[in-house]
Amino acid sequence: QCASRVTARARSCAMSKSMVNVFVLGGTGLVGSALVRQLRAALSSTSTSAIRLCGFANSRTLTRVNAHDDVQQPLTRAGEVSDEEIASCVDGSGAVCVVDCTSSQDVSARYAPWLEQSWHVVTCNKKVNSGDIAYYKRCVDATQSTGGKWFVEATIGAGLPIVSALRTLRATGDSVEIVQGIFSGTMSFLFNTWDGKSAFSEIVKLAKDAGYTEPDPREDLNGLDVARKVVIAARECGMMISLSDVDVESMVPSDLELCSTDEFMKRFHENDESMAQRARAAAKTGAVLRFVGCVDVANNKASVSLATFPNTHPFATLSGADNIFEIRSARYGPTGSSTPLIIRGPGAGAEVTAAGVYGDIVQLAKEISTRYI
Repeated sequence: QCASRVTARARSCAMSKSMVNVFVLGGTGLVGSALVRQLRAALSSTSTSAIRLCGFANSRTLTRVNAHDDVQQPLTRAGEVSDEEIASCVDGSGAVCVVDCTSSQDVSARYAPWLEQSWHVVTCNKKVNSGDIAYYKRCVDATQSTGGKWFVEATIGAGLPIVSALRTLRATGDSVEIVQGIFSGTMSFLFNTWDGKSAFSEIVKLAKDAGYTEPDPREDLNGLDVARKVVIAARECGMMISLSDVDVESMVPSDLELCSTDEFMKRFHENDESMAQRARAAAKTGAVLRFVGCVDVANNKASVSLATFPNTHPFATLSGADNIFEIRSARYGPTGSSTPLIIRGPGAGAEVTAAGVYGDIVQLAKEISTRYI
């Protein structure tokens, strides 16, 4: 009996130390609120989970999650949750995991300090792993020196396992040669919907009215969002490039870059004939147009462009707003006398993005629990 009591205490102590206390920034936004719902639903069904939702916040208020109710309070400093406020939501021992469901540069600027104090970061915010190389390396170095872990699966393809696939290939000795894909749900929808005969500007207007594009569609059409994801994929392949290293073909005519959104929408039809010519040229060769990002590891190049693909290519058969990625490596593709690795599915949407973030939290909990087995 004495031995069993000691074992029970040891097990309880290990569980307490391995508990992951999750605090969600942007917790009332589309992705953040979906994640909070998913966490609540999953954690309410078990009493033995190593994950605990301890709080969430937006730019105005902080919500402490307790066993029986939530307590909401205004932030001490408007627009910023302090480390002390996050720590105050943690009940007892265990790891602190800050989840960034924002697109804020200010929030992402705190990753390195969090990691350097052995906190963990899970994010769908692309700012750091596509941003300044020196700061990116500082975050990576922190994960190697302090034990803080940084998970970024949802920064490409929402809940699709792109980052983990690239890491697994490299960790098992494979050599990635090319990663190319349709990285944007918006651009996927536009070119999957457009038949090449109707006015392209009308498809953009339809997508904008349906909420598929940003309020200013140029934020999708200029290719910069895809370029950020290309940088992330490149860095996961070992290429330390910056956004400025990506050759980007913008779908926004140069004379419409600086005008108002309303003027852009009124005048974008001026580009229709140019787009129609490209579509006709592709059709004559049995091909279609697709807006793709490409990481050419072998030649140390990265690009975003409107490219042609045969009607039989997986990119040509895509539908809706799905993302698709083709990975060629020493094992997958012509070099390995195989077909490329194809990953396809929804690459946008609050629920699937939140699920990708949640998956990283689960992986973090597994990795921490092994320390105390």
